Amino acid sequence: MALEGFDLESFAQALSVPTQEALAALPEIQKRPEAWQLAFDLLASNNSNCRFFGAHTLHAKISRDWDTLDAERQSALRDELIRLAVENSGGALNVLNKLSQALAAYALLMPADAWDGFLNSVVTALQKQAQNTGMSAGAAIVDFLEVFPEELNRTALAAAQQGRLVQDVKAALPLVLQILISVVRGLEGSVRGGDAAFEQLGQSVVWRTRAWKAIQQWLQFGVPSDTLFVPLLDVCLQQLCVLAAHRLRSDGHDDDDEIQAAAAAADDMVSNMKVAAKYSRSVGTLVLEHLGQKWVGQILDHSARDSGHDARAWSAVAISFGETYTDFIVSGMADAGLSEHVGAFLQLMVALTRFPGHHGFDEDVSDQPLSFWYLLQEALVDYEAEAEPGAAAAVAAAARNTYADVLRALVAKSAFPAAATWLAADRDERERFASYRREVGDALLNAYYVLRSDMLGALVDEVHALGALTTADWQHAEALLFALRSIGEAVPSDEAVHLPRLFAADALTQHLLPVLQVRADGDRASQWALTSLKAGVIAVVGAYGDWWRGRGELLAAVVPSVATALHEPALVPTAVSALRRICDSCRDELGVAAASLVQLACDVLGAGAAVPAREQQRIFEAVAEVVLAQPPDTHAAALLPLTSALLAALRVDVARLESSLSASEPAVAALIDHLRLVEALARGLQFGDDVEEHALAGDADATSMLAYAARCYQDSALHEFRIGLLAVLDRALVLLTAMSQPDDTLLECMLATVNSAVRRSPHAFALPFADSVAFVGRTWSVAVARPGADFAPVFSARWADQCPALLQSISQLATVAVPDAESTSEATDRVLGSVLARAIDDVCAGLAREAATLPVAIEQQPIVSEYVFDLCTRVLQTRPALLAHVEHATVARLCTLSVHALAVPNRLALKPTAYFLTALIRLSATTARPSPATPLLASLWSEFGPEWLRATLQGIGGAHPRSLLPNLAELLFAMVRHHLQSVKLWMAELLAQPAFPSPHADDAAKRQFVQHLLATRSFVRAKAIVNEFSVCCRNLQGTAYAA
Repeated sequence: MALEGFDLESFAQALSVPTQEALAALPEIQKRPEAWQLAFDLLASNNSNCRFFGAHTLHAKISRDWDTLDAERQSALRDELIRLAVENSGGALNVLNKLSQALAAYALLMPADAWDGFLNSVVTALQKQAQNTGMSAGAAIVDFLEVFPEELNRTALAAAQQGRLVQDVKAALPLVLQILISVVRGLEGSVRGGDAAFEQLGQSVVWRTRAWKAIQQWLQFGVPSDTLFVPLLDVCLQQLCVLAAHRLRSDGHDDDDEIQAAAAAADDMVSNMKVAAKYSRSVGTLVLEHLGQKWVGQILDHSARDSGHDARAWSAVAISFGETYTDFIVSGMADAGLSEHVGAFLQLMVALTRFPGHHGFDEDVSDQPLSFWYLLQEALVDYEAEAEPGAAAAVAAAARNTYADVLRALVAKSAFPAAATWLAADRDERERFASYRREVGDALLNAYYVLRSDMLGALVDEVHALGALTTADWQHAEALLFALRSIGEAVPSDEAVHLPRLFAADALTQHLLPVLQVRADGDRASQWALTSLKAGVIAVVGAYGDWWRGRGELLAAVVPSVATALHEPALVPTAVSALRRICDSCRDELGVAAASLVQLACDVLGAGAAVPAREQQRIFEAVAEVVLAQPPDTHAAALLPLTSALLAALRVDVARLESSLSASEPAVAALIDHLRLVEALARGLQFGDDVEEHALAGDADATSMLAYAARCYQDSALHEFRIGLLAVLDRALVLLTAMSQPDDTLLECMLATVNSAVRRSPHAFALPFADSVAFVGRTWSVAVARPGADFAPVFSARWADQCPALLQSISQLATVAVPDAESTSEATDRVLGSVLARAIDDVCAGLAREAATLPVAIEQQPIVSEYVFDLCTRVLQTRPALLAHVEHATVARLCTLSVHALAVPNRLALKPTAYFLTALIRLSATTARPSPATPLLASLWSEFGPEWLRATLQGIGGAHPRSLLPNLAELLFAMVRHHLQSVKLWMAELLAQPAFPSPHADDAAKRQFVQHLLATRSFVRAKAIVNEFSVCCRNLQGTAYAA
């Protein structure tokens, strides 16, 4: 729509509705120069919609087309904006708000020297215009003061403008806050000394709410002195008291928004860290005096009776004050002038902690003060370390009294709601309560750090007072057990006063453990109450696992009782955690019960899906660790019932898989679960790394023990298990190839089972070395190898998915496994060398089939490249002699792959390649420790060194992201350090080429780079040189990247 000739009256009529056509046309019209006049024409209309769009147009023109006005017109526009604001002060708020935005935008766009003190000037001009016209400007002034901070925050300003604004804001702040406070005090009915316009405006809850929000906005600019801040905070807190009194007299909630806004403004003031650092004494004293008044408790009680309505708002100031002024509160405990106020404040925080209801169900306040108790406990520690002994003792005594109240509050709040309420609750309610309960547990721990033995004693006394645990008062009993569990990690394992009372033989057999034998009969509510109580007992037993060490006579009663919980699905995770903790801590004590524990594992195996698979694995691992702690000659006999049962289950799984290949999912799932149990047992039967390290270092005792274990394992009943396990794995592998949808997880699980027993030390489940190698080889043939007689077609399209797991197995065999005693090192290296050669050949061939070029294939399958180079790096680092049994052509193919991998800007491909080449280059040097593979590595350097150097320099020169420079720098430094002369020659040839490695690096920059790099022997300096040259090659000099 063009402005020329269009009917303003018709357009205004359309906007008064407004119509879709008018709204669509308005943005285009606003871009025209004539829209300035249109804005004023619309503002002269009697229709509020027209006036709004006129104000909107005026704001848009000022914001977007300011530069189209000359200085005279800009100056005249100010008076027009002032006039319009006053005229619309009593009209529609949306119109006034848009005009305030236009006035704020105008003020921010004026040149820095054109309107000094503009904030005060705007207020004065609005008041003067009101006097001249006989109208009220109160609404216009308050609206502008609310809008201006918002407009300022979203406007980009020049430095000169910012400097002027800082000065104007500081100068205007007293007047601004005075006006806004006059409005919020309108609830009192009279504003002493205030402007009648603001007093009248303050009679409206809407304008009081807006004034509170404006105060919050202006506080972001900072209050320059305590002479302004403290009185302002005093008035804000007084007004909260007035609002509370109004709420206590009223049954309605019409002032909810005002309460929220007022609380938010006061909250911002007391949580200001800069103010707290500068004025902690004056501000802290003032807040304590206000929060110690009766109205605070009264309004919280009223809110609690009103279903917690606005309780978070009323408590916000206290919470923020506690978290911000914690150190002041602690020092105030020993201050005669403040201690009474501090005590009252702490009782207020206790009351908030104990806020009625169940969090997440019918209240959302009690979680707010929990972090304060942590901060207070930390501040108490700091104060005790720095204060005078007398003051420290006074503070400690006051803190103990407070935390004793906190303890009672936390125990009460951690109690579950009634069983019927819990069962009827939705998922969100339960999750909120569970999350809150975890936070309560942390707060209980903070309370323990203050109360120590007194807290433990109080809890034990309460538990004893309950007698035998029953569901009669299960919520309180379970809450006490929860508190005991929560502090378990902090209670010393040698605690000798209260834990012996809690876990005395009679207390266990008469008070705690009998409830575990009670059957869960009755309705759902009764069953859930009993289950919760049982879980509490089991969790407490597990939480003090270290304390049971050396107390075998008590464990004889505890372990079987906890084990009975494994038959109740809801208790399984808790019971498993407790048993695992006890087994970890008390392996020696449980040796006499090893047979019982093994039988327990057998029962768990027989229970099947009743015990979740992950929990079964944890039990098996824990039982195996107990068995491992016994003499090696007892391991086979102790494990025989379990290994026999497990092997029988595996054979059943394979038979089921064989009979149901067309619908094999259940059989595969069962086989995976049972193989993972073998893996869990194997983890538990691994000798510790410290034992292995001591043996490798020549420690006689460790070497003797491992040798004895090897002899015990070799000819024991475990031999039959190993042979049976290998047969199961072989048969499963054959069946896997026949499945229409082969299961990748099963294949990985089979490999993990073999890997779990491959150790540097003897292992009860270790397969014969030749059998392990043969199985991995057969798996490789099935899943990865190039198509041939053994290759399973179902894997042909997904060979890369299986490759990483198999390469990891080969790495485990090649670098960790200890061969059989009868095998010579040379024979072992020959076998492993052939495995390594096949892996390299097949991976290179597989990648070549993936794409037309190797770089594309590497980019498509970076994980395969990553794992093959990781394997070869580990071989170079731990067993480089293996490469002497790999043909030169095979290693050359790997080196060709490395050249292409260096050219791929992919972190997964480049990093392992760089590590591999760095290790190879170090071993290829004449100064390296000689090995059978040294001649091969030296010839590879001569053959591929120039290509590696070229690819490295290209990456540094810009072909790769700068994030990869550290890896390229390390590789280049290894080349220079170990082959200085050849690198010097090759670099001269490469850098002599035009535009290599970048057209931005001239000859001088290249010469400097070479000179500095070849001269340094410091890797740190080399990285800096590489980075500097890379910046030059990327033409980034003088930018932030060059810093």
